[in-house]
Amino acid sequence: MAKTKRVEKVAIVGAGIAGLSLAHALRSSEKDLQISVFDSRESLDFTAGSGVQLNGGLSTMAKINPTVHKAILNAGVQIANLRGKNKSWSQKTPTDSLWNFSVEKIIRDKGGDAEDQLIIDNQVQWVAIMRGALQQVLADALPADDKIKVEFGKNLVGINSNGVGGGCCEFDDGTNDGNFDLIVGCDGVKSAVKEYIEKGKISADASKREGSAAAIYSGIRIAYAVKDASESEERKTSYDIQQTFADGSYIFSGSFGNGPGVAPCDCVFVISLDDRYNGPLGKRKAVTTSEEAISENSDWTQDEKKSEEKSRAQMLTQLEKANIGDEKIAQTISDASRFFNLGVYFHNPLSLSGWTKEVPSSTGALTVLCGDSAHAMPPFLGQGANQAIQDAYCLAEKIRSYNAQIESDEDEHQDLKSMLKEYERARWGVTTSITAQAAILGYLETGGRDGFYAKFRDVFFKVLVFLGVPVKVLLDAATPRLQ
Repeated sequence: MAKTKRVEKVAIVGAGIAGLSLAHALRSSEKDLQISVFDSRESLDFTAGSGVQLNGGLSTMAKINPTVHKAILNAGVQIANLRGKNKSWSQKTPTDSLWNFSVEKIIRDKGGDAEDQLIIDNQVQWVAIMRGALQQVLADALPADDKIKVEFGKNLVGINSNGVGGGCCEFDDGTNDGNFDLIVGCDGVKSAVKEYIEKGKISADASKREGSAAAIYSGIRIAYAVKDASESEERKTSYDIQQTFADGSYIFSGSFGNGPGVAPCDCVFVISLDDRYNGPLGKRKAVTTSEEAISENSDWTQDEKKSEEKSRAQMLTQLEKANIGDEKIAQTISDASRFFNLGVYFHNPLSLSGWTKEVPSSTGALTVLCGDSAHAMPPFLGQGANQAIQDAYCLAEKIRSYNAQIESDEDEHQDLKSMLKEYERARWGVTTSITAQAAILGYLETGGRDGFYAKFRDVFFKVLVFLGVPVKVLLDAATPRLQ
């Protein structure tokens, strides 16, 4: 049934970056909407997770809510330069320089949309921020009124009409909440809402999602360490991000803002191929001892903290094997207090079901996807959070446009489902392109098992830098695409 009345009640499943950004976007565009946010966790852990880079998402947040945008700028740190190195082919120095880009310069040189979108009021929109700090900014800025409610401990197990007309959310604690005009899945790579759209049901075990809702393991693993700043450390005006390519791995390192007025956290990521992975048609080799066990966590945003001493030793061993001679990186790992190890998963963007589904037997209630639930992507272009915020803006704009036409005097109205399909088409092409590029980069940047093609990778990157390709790929991904 095509929906012909206003969207008045929206359920957001997931209180991560996508869900909280959507709550802000909906509130900014439609003041009278009733918004309910449900999250399976018992609370938000602002100390969990790693760091993210914000660029196009940060620029988009300025359109959603200038106050929140300013708060993110204050909580994050400005990134001035992006540096790339590879393990030296000679014995003279440990590493050779691949690139050293001034972020502002490459944006201004690019001009056009990149400059218009990524420089606002003469300030470059490129910051690094801890995921927990970003979530805290988004959560704290939600209006404290009866138009928005956030509930935790709500694990979604079903969606139906339940005789109320609108869509009803069922939770594993036996409760339900209903009569929603729209239910939005912002629940990440293991999305229950995505499985509902794909299969018409939700598996009780999130690790056993079916159809395209089942995440694909890339065979790439990321170990990372987080070093908290000391209280006496001064906060600088800008920081750099560095990538170092070695044999069989690459190391990503930098500083990430952890709140306003405090020095940032230092993070080191060691990315490598999984030695136990035999490809999508094979099986991952069995773990032989508890020492080798690495817990699987298919959600890049909700990772599991690993034992400190064991993880530190494992990362230092990886760094020693990489043989890049970077004492600062080694010191960061040695001084770190939080360690994580996880596999990289992503969604197959090709799905016959798409991102939307009408709730059967309802009065036109719809479900739709946003953020990682729609297009979980490898993190190697740093675009997961950025694209989630852009999704939130675009989806909220479609809802605003739909409600505006319902209230107009026009005789012909475009139905909500077709408008949500327009949102999907606009965002699918952009995110699919980024997903494909990020996946290719992830495999290339590791240099293969034991550095099998590391030399080829280094030469290939040198040629690409000469041709200006890395800057183009980076800025094309970072520049918002909101139409």
